[in-house]
Amino acid sequence: SLQVEALAGQEVVIVAERPMVRKDLTSSEFRIQTERIEKMPVQDMGDILDLQAGITRATDGGIHIRGGRSSEIAYMVNGISITDDYNRNQALVVENESIQELQVVSGTFNAEYGNAMSGVINIVTKTGGNDFSGKLEAWTGDYLSNRTGLFWNIDDVDPLAETILQGSFSGPIVKDRLTFFMTGKRYRNEGWLYGPDAYSPQGRMQTVDGELVSVQGDSSPVAMNTRNRWSAQGSLQWKIMNPLTLKIDFLGSSYDGRWYNHAYRLNPGGLRGTTGYGATVIANLTHVLSQSTFYEIIFSNKLNEDRSRLYDDSMDPRYIHPDSLTAGAYQFYKAGTDLYRSYRSTKSAIGKLDLTSQVTRRHQIKTGIEVQKDRIDFETLTLIPATDANGQQLQPFQPYVPSISTPNHSLYVRKPDKYAAYVQDKIEYDNVVINIGLRFDYFLSNGRMPADPQDPNIYNPLGLSHLYRDANGDGVIGIDEQAEQNTYSLEERKSFWYRKAGAKTQISPRFGIAYPITDRGVIHFSYGIFQQIPEYSQLFDGDEIKLTEGQGIAGPFGNPDLDPQTTTMYELGLKQQLTDNLGIDVTGYYRDIRDWISTSASIPTYSAGVTYSRKINRDFANVKGITFTLTRRQTRLVGFDLDYTYQVVQGTNSSPEDEYYALNSGAEPKKQLSPLDWDQRHALNASVSLGRAGWGCSMITRLNSGQPYTPEIVAGTLTGQNVLSGLATNGRRKPNRWTVDFNAFRRFSFLHSTVELNLRIYNLLDAGNPLSIWTDSGKPDYTVYQKQALEADPTWFIRPDYYSEPRRVQIGAKVTL
Repeated sequence: SLQVEALAGQEVVIVAERPMVRKDLTSSEFRIQTERIEKMPVQDMGDILDLQAGITRATDGGIHIRGGRSSEIAYMVNGISITDDYNRNQALVVENESIQELQVVSGTFNAEYGNAMSGVINIVTKTGGNDFSGKLEAWTGDYLSNRTGLFWNIDDVDPLAETILQGSFSGPIVKDRLTFFMTGKRYRNEGWLYGPDAYSPQGRMQTVDGELVSVQGDSSPVAMNTRNRWSAQGSLQWKIMNPLTLKIDFLGSSYDGRWYNHAYRLNPGGLRGTTGYGATVIANLTHVLSQSTFYEIIFSNKLNEDRSRLYDDSMDPRYIHPDSLTAGAYQFYKAGTDLYRSYRSTKSAIGKLDLTSQVTRRHQIKTGIEVQKDRIDFETLTLIPATDANGQQLQPFQPYVPSISTPNHSLYVRKPDKYAAYVQDKIEYDNVVINIGLRFDYFLSNGRMPADPQDPNIYNPLGLSHLYRDANGDGVIGIDEQAEQNTYSLEERKSFWYRKAGAKTQISPRFGIAYPITDRGVIHFSYGIFQQIPEYSQLFDGDEIKLTEGQGIAGPFGNPDLDPQTTTMYELGLKQQLTDNLGIDVTGYYRDIRDWISTSASIPTYSAGVTYSRKINRDFANVKGITFTLTRRQTRLVGFDLDYTYQVVQGTNSSPEDEYYALNSGAEPKKQLSPLDWDQRHALNASVSLGRAGWGCSMITRLNSGQPYTPEIVAGTLTGQNVLSGLATNGRRKPNRWTVDFNAFRRFSFLHSTVELNLRIYNLLDAGNPLSIWTDSGKPDYTVYQKQALEADPTWFIRPDYYSEPRRVQIGAKVTL
């Protein structure tokens, strides 16, 4: 027995470094802390993810982890989902200033994570402490490039073309009990793609000397890919009593901008923009029951909204139809406006309970349940010209909002539900660590399907028994029953038209084992089955299946009865610490992917010649890869990370719509594997940091091999017996891409604060990396059509949107209190 006694002595401070090799980790995981992020030349979280082994950024900006589709990632904040399940993107932006730690699990993640097949990205946000602190920073910059022949107006340097204002403040409200953290950011960027205001969108075609011409503009430059964003985060942490802690987080962001559309380059005023916002509130109650057991209760409400339109009012008289008189083949619109409009919001309420207990010295059990209730409000429409009693278009153009019974207008509300439960056991022995778990998911789309697939359109019935009542009950619609007064009303048809989509269940086993081979090295193997409900857009968009006569193969339409997609993943890796600050990681993986979303073969209807296609589970793929990572933790002067990925990604179709487009062109369904659009065989990333307490610089370089494309043979350019009429899907490669980013800072003390001056340069060498190419030449700056299209506009074939952004320079200052 020991007696309690107070001893006087000096303060002892113990500092522990995070081990470079975690011996209990049975799958690939990457973590980066805020101190490291601040030193890197990165603008947002996507730039950080680009540097990780096994992660590919497609030319459209989509993030692919270990060869999966971009929709296979789960985005989380503090362990709760911020994924917008409509399209599986982030529902809101989390700025780098809010991140305390970024965790990326790209391997066979544990059973606590679900509804993801490629990886999990979890953001741990900052909280306040017992000392007040604050930071204010401002950035300004613009694009500096010599490629003026490609990027028009790029030589007009404006130091305020890109501006960033950001501030954060944290501290105690009640010391040791209640603390807060808050941050806000304003980001504005005019972009690098401009168009001359050569023609007015409201300009009328006029006859001059017998020719149709459009009203001219003043040719002033108009930014065509602008990006603006507000974002904020607030956090309260309340230690109610020693075993009980409540943490409440609010995160939100709003944005507006435009996507470049080459057809509107001379008429940029006619191009629509996009606005939206996302917000979430997360409440986390942690209760420590004993030294070995605690539980967490988490509630979250999430909302995001997206609008895309040119003018607020659909009947705005400024809408002008960009009809066939304004543009021909390879010609710009010289009048008219974008007539497409869309609105969508996704609301989610999530409740989660997790219990963790070290039940014995060897076994740590974690179990939990989760419930998610969603609501999707969706509307899209394309304005069409109003017509007179004779069906003639009214002049000048008068926009008309089509009825929701037509394919031009979609309007729906859907309310799907998700339920999940899991249990996992971490078994620890001196020479081996085992993670084993099981997850159960239950999904209700609460959607509906046409009871008769041959007559799917409730607004336009094709079968006689669906159009007229069987008045005499003989099961046959006779001639006398085919009368107007015997027709079913729309409300009556709703009572028998649909059947409910079935419930979907998933059982996903997970297994991992880590075996230490030395005191600084470990081998791990893991296996798991991962299942994911398709994004809601695949289930619900067009699920009413509105058909019209004579339109060929319509679709592809949504299917609320889709099954979960499935991936079986294997991973084998070695982690070894070579010195106190140097370590390597070599990991090989294989993924077998089944039931990817595709489109069905042509489905016949009761009307001859009218068929349609809808989404089904059909596509499959496999991924093989190996990653190598060499890391030197920064001590004294230098630190670096080097990673290389070799990966082969093959499948039947890159997009769910690919099969439909092939079907429309008369091609056979895919029966063999081909490289997918993001199949990037080689990726090399390197980052180097130099510096001490008062200064530092870092550089990031990315070298990526070209992604595939399907070559095109232009009719009439090649003749002879050996000329092929078609070439293999994704049988050629785009050019390689190489970028270098740079950051430097100088820090010094001023009064009672720290001042930091920064210089950041993205694409330091102003590399012209092609993102898209002309498929007949494999180049971004040449196509055979340049010689064939005699009536093309002179600058049509100059495509600045085919290249990555040019050199961008930022200067900034931070003041930390």
